[in-house]
Amino acid sequence: MPNEYAIYLRKSRKDYEAEAGGQTDTLQRHRTALFALARKMHLNVTGVYEEVVSGDTIAARPEMQRLLNDVSQRAYVGVLVMEVPRLARGDTIDQGIVAQTFKYSGTKIITPEKTYDPANEFDEEYFEFGLFMSRREYKAINQRQQRGRKASLQEGKYIAGAAPYGYERVKLKGEKGYTLAIVPDKAEVVQNIFRWYTSGLPSSADGAAVPIGAHRISKHLDALGIPSPGGGRWTSYTIRDILKNPTYTGKIRWGYRAPVKSFSDGQLTVRRPANPSAPLIDGRHPAIIDEDTFARAAAILSSRSNAPIPSRHQIQNPLAGLVFCGHCGHAMSRRQFKHGRAMLLCPDKDCHTCAAVLEEVEQALLASMSTWLADYKVQLHNADPGADAADTEQAVFRLRQTVSSIKKQIDNAYDFLEQGVYSVEVFTQRSSALADRLAAAQQELADAEQLQGNLANIQRSRREIIPRMAAAIETYPHLTSVQEKNALLKSVLERVVYHKSTGGRYAKTNDMQLFLFPRTTTLSAD
Repeated sequence: MPNEYAIYLRKSRKDYEAEAGGQTDTLQRHRTALFALARKMHLNVTGVYEEVVSGDTIAARPEMQRLLNDVSQRAYVGVLVMEVPRLARGDTIDQGIVAQTFKYSGTKIITPEKTYDPANEFDEEYFEFGLFMSRREYKAINQRQQRGRKASLQEGKYIAGAAPYGYERVKLKGEKGYTLAIVPDKAEVVQNIFRWYTSGLPSSADGAAVPIGAHRISKHLDALGIPSPGGGRWTSYTIRDILKNPTYTGKIRWGYRAPVKSFSDGQLTVRRPANPSAPLIDGRHPAIIDEDTFARAAAILSSRSNAPIPSRHQIQNPLAGLVFCGHCGHAMSRRQFKHGRAMLLCPDKDCHTCAAVLEEVEQALLASMSTWLADYKVQLHNADPGADAADTEQAVFRLRQTVSSIKKQIDNAYDFLEQGVYSVEVFTQRSSALADRLAAAQQELADAEQLQGNLANIQRSRREIIPRMAAAIETYPHLTSVQEKNALLKSVLERVVYHKSTGGRYAKTNDMQLFLFPRTTTLSAD
């Protein structure tokens, strides 16, 4: 195991509150303190992991995931952290993952107060106790925050993050909390959506109001050049979300999509199902839509079948969720005609992409997969530099040591400057020379690491990707289950972009093109 150490930095909720009160940046203070500790203990710090998100689970902390992966590979002798709770404040499962990772890798945990050695039984118990106490503190803080949010909610304050389309989030004057203020031009769009949906849009012929649905409203807004809440095109789903949101009547809805956590097959999953019975509270913001109009829109929504197909129904399209229209980006759909074969078509009625027989698309897809596989084998052959993986690994290791050594010399040069051993002129000359050496060594290291990565990708491709794609091409025609076909294709393909501009079911010409995005990375042939 190399004689290297890492630093892990993470802000706690207390730190955010303190910074809001005027204190200096927490990460900067902790970074300075831990580097000073490393210098005092003569530790060679080669990795710094800074967490800028505040999450109560490992799944919500990408830097912690990266650190645990490196620690499990025994990349470091120890990890410096301000205090044990900075590592894990999640549930007992997350705490166990952290404790076991450090224990079985033999990685030390170094804090300004104490160094925890996982090989020491008493240190292990003390570390686990620290994790337990941090979890209790986290729960107490979380409960206090939830009580504060509920109190603000009862006062009619807006406690969610982003404001709904048509509003903007504004700070309340003279008190804590936020409310919503109307954005006039966007509020007018919201009013038009409700009016068109409940009363209709005047026709160009006689001016009579013609009822239109969410899809027509989205197309009409696009035609008017009005950007959606996300800045792009409108969708029927966005329109329905607006029509269902009681915030526009001056109400506040909380808990409509509360997280529901479940644990299955060793994985924590979080769902946010809709809860129509979520309580409504009178808000302190002005209404954009009156309650009568909102009720009429709700009645129309409930009378129309906009519900998705139940998950218990088996899919009929083997390309479901895989093939996308190259013109508008929608997922292509299967349609079975009464006196004909199943077709694959774009669900957007205004899209000009032509449909194709589903069976023909399947055949074309298998042919494209075969072509891609042959080209990929050639690409791998051309990309193979002919280098030995073991020699490349040794070169990377030596270059990393060289870079580390030069960095130590730079650090020593600063010491000599502070001690008066070096004059400013000597220091600048010395540091400049070291900087040039460091840049050259880092470039060599980057080249070696790229070569190492290419070799690893080539080995992985020959070991996994090529056999898996070949097996999929061979197996697919013999499968009878649509679900199995769909799962097999999704195991080797990220997505497929479909293009077809001429013909239909009975066309004699076929300009269909399929662009594949396999589940792999593109190798460089440099």
